[in-house]
Amino acid sequence: MASKKEQDSSFPGLSRRGLLTAAGLAAGTAGLAGTATGTALTTGAMAARPRSLALTGPFDSLRDYVAAMEARGNVLRIARVDQDAWEGTALMYRLVDRFGHYRAPVVVFEEIKIDGRWLKGPVIGNQLRHVDAETLLFGIEPVAGNDSATWHRARAHLNGLLAESGNEYPVIAPRQVPRDQAPCKEVVLSGEQINLGDFPFLQNNPADSGRFINTTSVFTNDPDTGMNIGTYRCEIKGPRHIAIGSGEGQTGYTHLMAARERGEIIVPVTLVVGQDPLVWLVSGARIPSGRPPAGIDELHYVGGLRGRALDIIRCETNDFSVPAHTEMVIEGTVNLSGFEINGPYGEGSGYIGAPYETAFTMTVDCITHRRDPWIVNDFTGVTKPLIEQPGAALTVAGLKTLFPDVVDYRYIDSVTWISISKQNPGQALEIGKRVARLIPVFKIVIMVDADVDLWNDGDRFMAFATRWQAWPATHIFEQLPTMPLEPSAPSRGLSSKAVIDATRQWPAEGGPAEYPQYSRQVLAEHAPEVFAQVDAKWRDLINRYTRS
Repeated sequence: MASKKEQDSSFPGLSRRGLLTAAGLAAGTAGLAGTATGTALTTGAMAARPRSLALTGPFDSLRDYVAAMEARGNVLRIARVDQDAWEGTALMYRLVDRFGHYRAPVVVFEEIKIDGRWLKGPVIGNQLRHVDAETLLFGIEPVAGNDSATWHRARAHLNGLLAESGNEYPVIAPRQVPRDQAPCKEVVLSGEQINLGDFPFLQNNPADSGRFINTTSVFTNDPDTGMNIGTYRCEIKGPRHIAIGSGEGQTGYTHLMAARERGEIIVPVTLVVGQDPLVWLVSGARIPSGRPPAGIDELHYVGGLRGRALDIIRCETNDFSVPAHTEMVIEGTVNLSGFEINGPYGEGSGYIGAPYETAFTMTVDCITHRRDPWIVNDFTGVTKPLIEQPGAALTVAGLKTLFPDVVDYRYIDSVTWISISKQNPGQALEIGKRVARLIPVFKIVIMVDADVDLWNDGDRFMAFATRWQAWPATHIFEQLPTMPLEPSAPSRGLSSKAVIDATRQWPAEGGPAEYPQYSRQVLAEHAPEVFAQVDAKWRDLINRYTRS
């Protein structure tokens, strides 16, 4: 398999919600050309804009991040999109069809038609899955033309942070700033001035129950465990009415239900929209991996990942302090005397998810926002919401505490890949069985050898295709807990699972007495400098070809 060193030779140098969490360009372009009158497509950002390699993170705002991505040609600007005709969603499908999940651009809709009105944007889509974001957020250049090497470059940085901080990310306390240094306070709306329908929040799919705020960081608090930020689907039910769909097992749900059990009826919540990418990342992934120490909250970990303090400012109507450079802050209260329905909603699986029947009713009391606020929409189930390496690195650190021979981990659409340095016959299958029992969302677990690069599509498929014997290297669980929204589950929350041992099978495991040599590995061992030599001679030619 391609070695990690080889992958980067051209240049020197457990996610909670992320787990839960084929048309060609010609056809796609033809389809775009035929969209409704008034929809304009601006492709200069991808083709002709000058590229600047000076713009890297950490970024103070969403706007800074988008500017950096645009400087690299990774942003597609579209003048007008008719979402009443579902153009925005269909366009996002087309871009993923053409470029894949890791190379589809960030999209910027300048104006968007919703409920019969043209609303001023911009609306940002596919915010944080382009592979270049894996390194740029941390002030590191991506490896041009080499996605696998970019992933490994990001991982090396994150592994270093974890090693320095005892297998958790470092913390830096946020910094309170004065009001004149907080762009989120530029406009203040209260009471009857508020109408959530005036902002371009989307309904992604005709089967969705309505318009959703689906990239918000929801701030809740608990007297014992402290403040939490989490990403939950929030359905707009009226001008000042939101149904927060935090489900069982999520921290926001735990906080609100604990308050209900204490007899509280009205509790404060705050929603942050258009936050900088690292706040969005920490909100949508289990960072930290467990309950943080007293006095430490998730904004401390944002600072640690940034390498400098996050600017924050206190809300207008409650005691939460929120990122000062965010686009919008929605403040209000939740009434815990009852529940309401949220959904149906198109989920990350690509299927329409069932309604939440225990959504929390929020009344909005105040909105503060930047002038001309930017709204971020997640085209859930079309694109993927977050970069992978921060969650993967933290998950590997956790897995190693249980299984020291684990080398790497990757989760792709209910398929979990784990590489190990196998020491004993049957070890891979046993580790796979244990993690399948342990983690509900691990529906299919594929175990591979340490020489398999999980960030290389060819490596993963080659291991699965050439090292796996269906018998005896497979174990089927008839029924185990799974995520509530698993589309194939015959009973909600319960699913069968498969564990596949795609490591080289030793003779004691029923494998051949002598396993054949892998051709690429023979070449690399015989001519160890040849890949670096090819990169040096023809890297630019290869990159030009792959971009054409």
